[in-house]
Amino acid sequence: MAVVSSMPPSLSFKRSAQSGSKVMTAAWQVVYTENTAVSLMAYLFAGAEINLSPMAAGDTINVRIRKILVPGGAWVIHDQVAYNNAQPVTHPSVHINPIPDVYGCEISMQQTAVAVALLQIEFEAYDAKRLGLA
Repeated sequence: MAVVSSMPPSLSFKRSAQSGSKVMTAAWQVVYTENTAVSLMAYLFAGAEINLSPMAAGDTINVRIRKILVPGGAWVIHDQVAYNNAQPVTHPSVHINPIPDVYGCEISMQQTAVAVALLQIEFEAYDAKRLGLA
């Protein structure tokens, strides 16, 4: 027996307005941040894609992910990875997996070694928030 419900969806999943082209610098640069400290409502960071195809031999890009685990808590490092040299032609992008039930998420990047010039990197992030918080 099929059941029909008129209940509206509780999450709004969408591409983040913070997505787009980012020029790397030697300092950490925040490319995505969301902090729900005011609403005290956990949300779902649904993931991200970073296109590292512009990298060449001699380039190094660091990616750091931080999160807030409890309402009003401090930032803690979730993961930090260094990508060196040209990335494989068959797989030049990096995928960041979803991080559920967080009160804040921040993705930062920096270019610490430069082969020719500071790189312009494409970054796409997606999140899902309770309706009314978007």
